[in-house]
Amino acid sequence: MIRVLHGEDEYARSEALVKIRESSGPEEVRDPNTTVFEGHGFKLNDVIGAAQVVPFMADRRVVIVHGVLGRMQKRDKSLGNEWRELTARLGDVPASTELVFIEEVSLRDNGLALKSVGPSARIQQYRTMRRPELEIWVRDRFGLYNAEVTRDAVSRIVWLAGSDTRLLDQEIKKLTLYAGDRKVNQDDVELMVTDAREANIFAAVDAVLEHRPAVAMRLLYSLLSGGSSVQSILSMLSRQVRLLILTIELKQQGVNSEELGKRIGLTNQYALDKTIRQSINFGTEHLANILRRLLAADLAIKQGDLDERLAVEILVGELSAT
Repeated sequence: MIRVLHGEDEYARSEALVKIRESSGPEEVRDPNTTVFEGHGFKLNDVIGAAQVVPFMADRRVVIVHGVLGRMQKRDKSLGNEWRELTARLGDVPASTELVFIEEVSLRDNGLALKSVGPSARIQQYRTMRRPELEIWVRDRFGLYNAEVTRDAVSRIVWLAGSDTRLLDQEIKKLTLYAGDRKVNQDDVELMVTDAREANIFAAVDAVLEHRPAVAMRLLYSLLSGGSSVQSILSMLSRQVRLLILTIELKQQGVNSEELGKRIGLTNQYALDKTIRQSINFGTEHLANILRRLLAADLAIKQGDLDERLAVEILVGELSAT
C-alpha cells in the first residue's frame, strides 16, 4: 500500500507512523523490515528496490521516504528527472510493502506531489489544529488515559501549551498522574503546566538564533494559534534577548549561576539553565542587533505602518534565515 502522511502536526504524524510499523509484524522483526530514506542523497531506484525486498519473518515491509513529495511540490530542480517516473514506478511496489511518504508541510490536494502517488494511495493530513479542535482533542486525550477533566481546565491547558500536540500530550499525562482518581481541574493546570508556554518561547528563540526558519515559523504559528498575541510574542522575544545579553556580560565578570539568576531576575531554575545554555553560542553584538530589529518591528506596528501579524512573520522569518 502507498501512504502519504503530511501536515504540520509532527506528533500526530509520528503516532500514525508508529501504528503502521506496529501492524507490520512482531516487534523483534520490525527494524529488519524497515528502511528509511532521508536527506537528498537517495534515488527513486533505491526506494523501489527497498520496497521490492521480501519481508523477513513478518507480514510486511515498511519503507519510509522523507521529504520527496514536498520537493516535488516546490518543483525542486535538484530532485532530478527520475522522480517524474514516480507514478509509473509505484506499480512495481508489491502488496507486501507499506511505502510511506512523510512530509512536514501540507501538500496541495490537486498538486503535482499528491497526483504523483496515484488515486489508490491513502492520504492522511495532519494539519495544525485551531483552538476549538484542540479543546476537543484534549478532552479525548484525557479520556484515552481514563481521566476526567473540567471544561475550564481544558481551556486553560490549551491556552498555556498552545497547538503543539506532543507538548499537550506530555502535559495531559503529567496532569493525569498528578490528579489520580479525581477530576483534573484548573488549579491543577495552573500548578503543573505554567512552564509549557515558556518552553515554547525558549524553543522559538532557539530556532531564531540557530537559523532554523521552518521550526521558528512553526513555533510562531503555534504560539499565535494557542492564544498568544503578537505583542506578547515580541515582548517575550525581546525579554529573552535582553536576558541573554545580561547573562553574557555577567558571566564575563565571573558571576556564578546562582548569583546570576538573582541579578537578572530569573528564579525559575529551568528558565535560568536554559538562558545560560543559550548564551554560550552568541555574541552581544549579534543579540543587540536582534533586539534593535524587534524594537523597530514593535514601533512599526504601533505606528500603523505594518499589520501586526505580517510584521512578526516577516521579522521571525528574516531573523531565523540570516
